[in-house]
Amino acid sequence: MIKGCKKNIIHITNTGSPYFEEAYFIVRRGGDIDISEDDIVKEASRIADMTNISYKNKSSRSCRFRFSYFLYGASVCSIIFGIATLIMG
Repeated sequence: MIKGCKKNIIHITNTGSPYFEEAYFIVRRGGDIDISEDDIVKEASRIADMTNISYKNKSSRSCRFRFSYFLYGASVCSIIFGIATLIMG
């Protein structure tokens, strides 16, 4: 809770992220560099969009890993079966 203090807040809705619906960015006062409000809003939107992009990359990456693990397991099983067949036969 903030009492008697004015904060600059950027509120972003409909972020498209599976983790959150809204984002609030509290902007620091008295920065060393003069940046326009449009640049600050663009940066806040970029940060909110990064979560959605990383979520998409993570889900496709885990699917690829699952498939590669399946192929690795199948290869190991076939090698073991081949060795057992040579030993038994």
